Amino acid sequence: MPLQAAIIDLDGTMVDTLGDFVVVLHHTLADLNCHPVEVARVSREFIEQTVGKGTEDLLRKTLAHAWGLLDDDAEVLAQLPQALARYKHHYERLNGQNAQVYPGVATGLARLSELGVPLACLTNKPTAFAEQLLTLKGLRGYFRHVFGGDAFERKKPDPLPLLKTCEALGTEPARTLMVGDSSNDAQAARAAGCPVALVRYGYNHGHPIEEVPALVHVDSLDALDWPALSLAADSGA
Repeated sequence: MPLQAAIIDLDGTMVDTLGDFVVVLHHTLADLNCHPVEVARVSREFIEQTVGKGTEDLLRKTLAHAWGLLDDDAEVLAQLPQALARYKHHYERLNGQNAQVYPGVATGLARLSELGVPLACLTNKPTAFAEQLLTLKGLRGYFRHVFGGDAFERKKPDPLPLLKTCEALGTEPARTLMVGDSSNDAQAARAAGCPVALVRYGYNHGHPIEEVPALVHVDSLDALDWPALSLAADSGA
């Protein structure tokens, strides 16, 4: 069959981490002496529409939103290094405590593993936090490789992380399925030449995921039909 391996996103695809982001960002803002009203502006809904393009991007937009500024404002950029340090401190100690594995993820990964499909996790979350979260949730053993947003020179939606992950897996991009939850994943996959499968839950910046072209849209990871996906990829569907 034409498909040789799968690359799977983490936040919004395997684990619902919004609860982690809410708690960690609120602690970070409090450490920066933000007013409670400013902290409250950073709601779960805001984070759901903002997360996905890396820690620095999330923090920059969070500070700007809390303070009512543009995300390239000088005050935002000046506070970013301190915010990043506090964010990393809190994320390391709270990682996974307010996060849940989506239904069907463990079953879906087990099925792919039983079929002998090599798997890699590719996320914009820092690698150490991704490794920690996967281990805490009992998912680390399914993956040959785990690459975070700090693993390569650029992050998704740039295609470089996918191309480098394919190299690590020893597979061709056209024969490596990207599984994600957002246009971010789909854009990176298209640019890298990888077919893409998208889950219908997750965080797609507030837009319906069905609007994003994909080989298939599924309700859960255990709905991935590897033989059918291989045939569809081979036919160019």
